[in-house]
Amino acid sequence: MDSYYDEILKKIKDLMDEGKYAEANKLLEEELAMPYIPFNVEEELIQCYNECRSELRAHTQKAYSEDDIEAMLAGELDEQFLAIEQLKKSNIRNYVDVIQNFLSQKNVHTLVRSLLIEAMMDQNITDEFTCEINGLEVCFSPCAIDSVMESEGVNKAVMYLRKWFENDNPTFAMMCVESLIKEAYLRLPFTIEEDEGEALAAAIAHYVFVAHEEYEAWQSFYKEKNLAQYNGYELLLNTYDSL
Repeated sequence: MDSYYDEILKKIKDLMDEGKYAEANKLLEEELAMPYIPFNVEEELIQCYNECRSELRAHTQKAYSEDDIEAMLAGELDEQFLAIEQLKKSNIRNYVDVIQNFLSQKNVHTLVRSLLIEAMMDQNITDEFTCEINGLEVCFSPCAIDSVMESEGVNKAVMYLRKWFENDNPTFAMMCVESLIKEAYLRLPFTIEEDEGEALAAAIAHYVFVAHEEYEAWQSFYKEKNLAQYNGYELLLNTYDSL
């Protein structure tokens, strides 16, 4: 291969490896516009060009302004979910003020609040936020919140659910664990403490039994495991399901 093309291909591939697809694409367009290109070189240039175009399309997204995100968060529930999806694809640090203003409002939907907090946890946001939960003002920093699967309380509850159901009914055990994880997300920014594990597991088991209308099975299980002490443990899942 001609040393010129060796050098140009190396430069293009180095740019692509560094994620500089726009620069690589510009070079490729210049080379592909030449009146003559050796066939084997042209094939490689076209391959690189197609890869660049694909990457550029994947990364070319509408840049949402603070006003755009603010308007979506002020809209209907589906618009709020759309705002969260856009924030996940963006640098959330650019929208901290908008998110803070939204979370400080009363009656923010539990799931919307939880998904927003999760998105900020994923990006390790260090700012402090304030929200109102059940009439109480709660301050938190997303980077300081344990992920759901690292919560000692969640892991303890998972242990009980597997102990109770995994051998005899693994499908039921899986449904319980899935419901438990949903409950843990709905509770953000709060984490579940280890000493809540068994009570939470019992409440989740009740939730799944009732969801499948297996009332007699629940009563039998409830008596067998002597779970009366955990009566009244409230799940946010019940509130969320009623919304």
